[in-house]
Amino acid sequence: MAICLIACVFTGFTSSCDRVTGASDVTTIRFWNGFTGPDGRTMLALIKRFNRDNPDVNVVMQRMEWATYYNKLFVAGLGGRAPEVFASHRSALQRFIAGGFVRPADDLLGKNPDQIDPDDVDANVLAALEQGGHHWAIPLDVHPEGMFYNRALFRAAGIVDEKGEARPPTNRAEFLDAVRRLKHDRTAASPQTWGYVFTWDRNEVYSVMRQFGGKLFDPSLTRATFADPRNVAALDFMASLVRDGLTTQPQGPQGWMGFRQGRVGMVFQGIFMMPDLRRDTDLDWAAAPLPLLGDRQAAWADSHSLCIRKDLSGKELDAAKRLIKFLSDNSLDWAEGGQVPVRKHLRDSDRFRAMKAQYEFSRQIPYITYCPPTEFVFEYLTEFDEAIELALRGTQSAQQALAGADVKVQQVIARYQRGGSSQQHAEAR
Repeated sequence: MAICLIACVFTGFTSSCDRVTGASDVTTIRFWNGFTGPDGRTMLALIKRFNRDNPDVNVVMQRMEWATYYNKLFVAGLGGRAPEVFASHRSALQRFIAGGFVRPADDLLGKNPDQIDPDDVDANVLAALEQGGHHWAIPLDVHPEGMFYNRALFRAAGIVDEKGEARPPTNRAEFLDAVRRLKHDRTAASPQTWGYVFTWDRNEVYSVMRQFGGKLFDPSLTRATFADPRNVAALDFMASLVRDGLTTQPQGPQGWMGFRQGRVGMVFQGIFMMPDLRRDTDLDWAAAPLPLLGDRQAAWADSHSLCIRKDLSGKELDAAKRLIKFLSDNSLDWAEGGQVPVRKHLRDSDRFRAMKAQYEFSRQIPYITYCPPTEFVFEYLTEFDEAIELALRGTQSAQQALAGADVKVQQVIARYQRGGSSQQHAEAR
């Protein structure tokens, strides 16, 4: 038993160690994920509850940093060592479907007590996991991008409603007005204050592109359309904020830190950043949906989805299904850590409505937009990031940057069409 406890501490696994050497009627399954932050502690508590409530099942959870997780998962799949259950962002799932590692999840959906009612899941979220007539995973959550804003700075700038409360912008005119009124240059007595800064350029720009009606690919996902005039207009609008001196050039994590330090009025970020804000007890912040900067509502989002290894059967398959159903049924606990559950009846509860930020972000679910699902998602997002960086820093125009990305992404598509599959790329690494 001492050896078992030491293994649990030093390998990154979470397990009910007192059952590792238990009777043969206990079915052990592995659950891999990238929940290494505060969300990992939340998931750990859920796994412990599941193991306690299901004495015939022992779930062993392993957490890895997302930066390395997907490669390790893919290599494990190639070697026939993939875990029985694993988490995947919806944006990354296509790679594993194409690799043949994922079991369809259709039989987890239905009206029976041991199934998840598909009518209780947002149709657009569920449809995002469908391909070729099958659902390939069960969404645990949806995490949209929204707006966090500093209520104290808003009140000081007079951006308030009739009750004197901070009033977040809802459209482009209000957003630009707020950016200008919140911006203050550095003086001897006070630091620089910005109305808005970039924190995760990719998701911010993608949300605005979709609000302008742009798309990154044609419907077949075989032709890159990054330089579509609507995408160009959206990226140019975002770049104009820098050109016109309304915001600073992208600073990545430093932009988010500026908001946490009370020097930024607004940021567009994911609901998953809430744990950071909770640590800043003196920051007077609130949340709201993204303002409408284009001509249609849209907000970037992704989902943590729960997948089952393709070859499971018998007790292992039953245990995997029970685990996924349990996590879905208890996803309000998961939401506390900074997520939005996809189960409608959970959101239609007093407990969820009391989660003010999650509730505000959830209002965007009808018009959330996922990144296009392809095997080469990591390759095209790399080119997307570079194009955004070039345009926001003024190195190239939005047109030039996106046209250059189109050329590079089209080369990636051609390579995959010639047989440059995810497997070959994984082996090359």
